Amino acid sequence: MKPLMTWIEGARWRASASHCFEGLLIHVPCALLAQSWWVGALCVVVWYWSRKKLEIEYAVSPSDHVPAWSSGWFPWQWSAYQVLDVVLPAISSCAIALMSPPVFHFAWHG
Repeated sequence: MKPLMTWIEGARWRASASHCFEGLLIHVPCALLAQSWWVGALCVVVWYWSRKKLEIEYAVSPSDHVPAWSSGWFPWQWSAYQVLDVVLPAISSCAIALMSPPVFHFAWHG
């Protein structure tokens, strides 16, 4: 695990790329619960978008989020790497949804 962490810390874009793997931990359970890979992809996008929004709020006002609530809603208010932190996992999770079967078919036996 140490070599992987060292590689990720070597460049900022690698930290953004590592979010693709982390996104799987969000995508798969949400997709299984909703029985749709697209819902899983949506959950990944919402997760990372809200995470960047909160990151901007902390940067604007670390102690109180109320005055900073209007900050960080849009990607043009973020740095390029913050945009990459959302775009890369969004692309990878949408690719998974595109390549996967459209609907899960579970056979429930009572």
